[in-house]
Amino acid sequence: MDQFLQQLVNGLTLGSLYALIAVGYTVVYGIVQLINFAHGEVFMIGAFGALTTYLLFFNGETSVWILPVMIVGAMLASVSTAVLMERVAYRPLRNAPRLAPLITAIGISVFLQEFIRLFYERPAWTVVVFAGLAIAAGYVAGNRQTEANLDHPVSKWHDRAPLLGGAAGAVALWIVVLLISTDLSALYVVVAIVGGALVGTAVGMTAGEATKSHARVRVGVRAVAVSAGVAAVTAEVGWILFKVLINKVEWPSAKARIPFPQLDVVTGKALQVGGVTIQRSAIFTVAALAVCAVLLWFFINRTRLGRGMQAVSQDPDTARLMGINVDRIIVVAFALGAVLASIAGVSQGLQNNNIDFRMGFLAGLKAFTAAVLGGIGNVYGAVVGGLVLGVVEAMATQYIPGQFGGSTWKDVWAFVILILVLVFRPQGLLGARVVDRA
Repeated sequence: MDQFLQQLVNGLTLGSLYALIAVGYTVVYGIVQLINFAHGEVFMIGAFGALTTYLLFFNGETSVWILPVMIVGAMLASVSTAVLMERVAYRPLRNAPRLAPLITAIGISVFLQEFIRLFYERPAWTVVVFAGLAIAAGYVAGNRQTEANLDHPVSKWHDRAPLLGGAAGAVALWIVVLLISTDLSALYVVVAIVGGALVGTAVGMTAGEATKSHARVRVGVRAVAVSAGVAAVTAEVGWILFKVLINKVEWPSAKARIPFPQLDVVTGKALQVGGVTIQRSAIFTVAALAVCAVLLWFFINRTRLGRGMQAVSQDPDTARLMGINVDRIIVVAFALGAVLASIAGVSQGLQNNNIDFRMGFLAGLKAFTAAVLGGIGNVYGAVVGGLVLGVVEAMATQYIPGQFGGSTWKDVWAFVILILVLVFRPQGLLGARVVDRA
């Protein structure tokens, strides 16, 4: 009996991990009918985001109060990756044949794996990120100074040219200053900010003049100046963070497994309940799933955004006619899945004591299996499917006799379940209920 209970605990722990990732698959599918096979890498990025947060701010410490900050860092990394993925890769293919976004998802998956493998130990790439963030921040700040709509489908890039030009001009001067000197002296900081604002304003106004024949709106010099100034300040702040914080850390190579921080309370000596051993990290994983499931239910059924997700999942065209911003709902769906995946990434690191750049591939496939098992497109089905899959894996490892048993065959049995479900009950255990797909 103790053996059965032990395997049940192991299965529920593993299943909770699968369920957290599987919700991301099913939420996105429920909204845009897309299987995001890069979601496993969002889970991986979350684990590396948590590790990065620890190395930057808490290296060597073990207090349990570090965990919430690590989770926030993981969420920021995963959500940023998922939202950028949707905006750059999936949105342009929204009306393309189904095969196009599927192939794109596989390409993104490989790209993210290789990016972490090659560049995690080389933080210089963050300077490029800060440059991009500076341009984005400048554009957003400048846009707030205008009352005109810059999103017209025909002329939007011509309308935005002054603001983008202003921000890009400021960042260009910032790059020139860095090429001259990388010091953080007050003189260079002032030159980068003031000079960037002036040069950016000039570039932005020039870009506005060059595109005014095709633009529908006229952007004023004040908005361009704000765009350039904010971009210059953001870029310089990014460089200060890089020099003072990021460049001071000894970043480990991601080409091998990286030890994950072990924290008090959630890791350490296992608990013994009768004849059953329960790891502390397993309690955290199951508790995280329970809390996330309750919050997810509340979000979907009791908030305006959640009801909007349900409406878009049923009929996006009608939802758009009713005033729902469908693009915003899709971004929220990607971000919601990324939040849960990031928590799963932290859980995996705490359980295995290490992470690596390939950890998202198999976990993503297992989570996809869980989503199909529960009913792809059904959020509650994803949770049930993850738990069932975890328990089946654990029981198969223990109780299938002969050469087909043991831990080496657990992945095989997981995908056997996927095949059987697709053949005999393709709608999953709970069925893909259209009304509840969100």
